[in-house]
Amino acid sequence: MLPTGVVRRTSRLVGLPVRHAARTAAAASRLSRATAEEVATRGVEQAFATLGELRGGAVKLGQAFSLFEAAMPAEVAGPYRSAVNRLSEATPGMPAAVVWRVVTGDLSLAYGSSWRDRLVDFDDAPAAAASIGQVHRGRWRDASGDLVDVAVKVQYPGVAKALRSDVRTARILGRLVGRLTGLDLGWFTDELAARMLDELDYPREARVQRQVAAAFARRMPGPSRRCPAAGVREPPGRTSVVVPHVYVATPRVLVSRWLDGVPLNALLDGRTAQLPVGWQGLERAEAADLAGRLIGHAGYAPASCTGWMHADPHPGNFLLLPGGRLGLVDFGSVAAMPDGIPEPLGRLAAAVLAADAPATRWWARRAGLLAPAAGVELIDFLRPVVAAAEEETFTYSPEWWRALLTHLAAPRFAAVRKQLHPPREYALIWRGVLSVASLYAGLGATVPTRGFELAYSPGFRHGAG
Repeated sequence: MLPTGVVRRTSRLVGLPVRHAARTAAAASRLSRATAEEVATRGVEQAFATLGELRGGAVKLGQAFSLFEAAMPAEVAGPYRSAVNRLSEATPGMPAAVVWRVVTGDLSLAYGSSWRDRLVDFDDAPAAAASIGQVHRGRWRDASGDLVDVAVKVQYPGVAKALRSDVRTARILGRLVGRLTGLDLGWFTDELAARMLDELDYPREARVQRQVAAAFARRMPGPSRRCPAAGVREPPGRTSVVVPHVYVATPRVLVSRWLDGVPLNALLDGRTAQLPVGWQGLERAEAADLAGRLIGHAGYAPASCTGWMHADPHPGNFLLLPGGRLGLVDFGSVAAMPDGIPEPLGRLAAAVLAADAPATRWWARRAGLLAPAAGVELIDFLRPVVAAAEEETFTYSPEWWRALLTHLAAPRFAAVRKQLHPPREYALIWRGVLSVASLYAGLGATVPTRGFELAYSPGFRHGAG
């Protein structure tokens, strides 16, 4: 049973013992290293046990803030990472009777009594559990009468009310992570929490998923000024990204083709023996570079070709498929980009790389990042953010990622950060971009970042040209 009452959920969040872990970090000098790590581990694990019990937005926010783990004090970062990795596995599943009640109710509305002719097999045991629903494996009879293996995503009863409660309490986690990292995450937290409600809309998710699938299924998507321009050579691999076909979407049930692959975590964790054919024969560095290149397409091609960016590209949403392909799933959290990647952002990146201070300030204002009267110098602050696009390829690493977050939170840039006010609509874009970069870093991949910018960001292409 989901605890959905505002007072009850807020009291649970306010009491999260992560605060104890934060105090531990501040007092680490007075403790032995072993003691500090023990207390921090206990505090963070208790906090995430609470988040896992609450489900809903509390879990989603905890996962989203894991992006900033590299900027946390060492006494907290390790326990935080360990707890996040176990978070989805610890989320309790729905009883089979509840699952069947949801599935029966929604599919009956869509197909009447004939729904059993469509969903001919269904595994009561969930294949995966997430923050707002869980996935079951089944078999579906499609319009041509063929039987196909499918993933049936079933929404938790009561999760809508829980999410609405979490929208009003999200700042608690945002302030905590902000204190631990030195980053101002208030605007990011507010928009992320508000947009969580979009993930309840399975018909919307299905529409987005179908559009994104089409972008990867064709050699060149349909006519669009946003897709790679004539004469621009995009990095190879876009058509090796696979998005599963959607068969039906109801308010609480989403049925799509089952992708039989291995989670990206197998490669991230070095479990190469588990990799499928087409990946297993590669050297670790080759596999990492291939995965990085395909993740780049998954992150940026949809924005350019369809007007949508996947805003939650964490390892659990990527599957390594046979033949060196990459599966991309779960389109509940997406950033709407109807005109593709905003031109001012691309122009700003090009201006920073050119060390053009006046142009940097101009495009920062046009992008809505900087107030018109602000005269702060931005190049030193922003250059590490865009430096990966300076050369043809860039090799990412965990050390690079940690250095980047440390740079952004550095005290010497406090005045710069005070004058930067990103529009709230950039929050999901920022989350998507940072998530992709963190995956590159975790893989240690060498990626044609400049090629992605030239192919998918018209502003960068024009500014760099």
